[in-house]
Amino acid sequence: MVAALQKYTRLQIGLHWLIALLFVANWFLSEGMGRALRTKLEGGVPEGLIASIHPPIGLAILVLMVIRIILRLVQGAPALPESGSSWMNTAAKLGHLALYAVLLAIPASGIAAWGIGIREAAEAHEALVTLGVILVLGHIAMALLHPLCVEAWRLAPRECCDTLSA
Repeated sequence: MVAALQKYTRLQIGLHWLIALLFVANWFLSEGMGRALRTKLEGGVPEGLIASIHPPIGLAILVLMVIRIILRLVQGAPALPESGSSWMNTAAKLGHLALYAVLLAIPASGIAAWGIGIREAAEAHEALVTLGVILVLGHIAMALLHPLCVEAWRLAPRECCDTLSA
């Protein structure tokens, strides 16, 4: 197993923010992709800038996510804070795992829909994007609230902490 880092490497941090930026950009660039896909599946040629930009950005997210996962396996990641309870740490691990899985599944389903022409993949893609947005918002909320929760945890009565961390 790889030793825990003190903090994420610059490359890991750069990939995190680049993937986040591309995800948000592609979400905003998704308007009209359903119509473009229908046109493509019916044998037509989708027109417009969105249809030519959205798929390559999705492919870039997939490639960057694979690189990010490889880096995490090779370089490791910082250990979770010791101040957090076991259920908080478990939730953090599961949240990251879900986020990574969805950020791989979204572009994979997009490739299946756009590149291969599987209609059902387009429906899955839309559902996965919704789930991805929920997970990203949850990730942001936890990143912002975690320091407050840990501090509140320290100030809570001992009995409460013992019950919740069991």
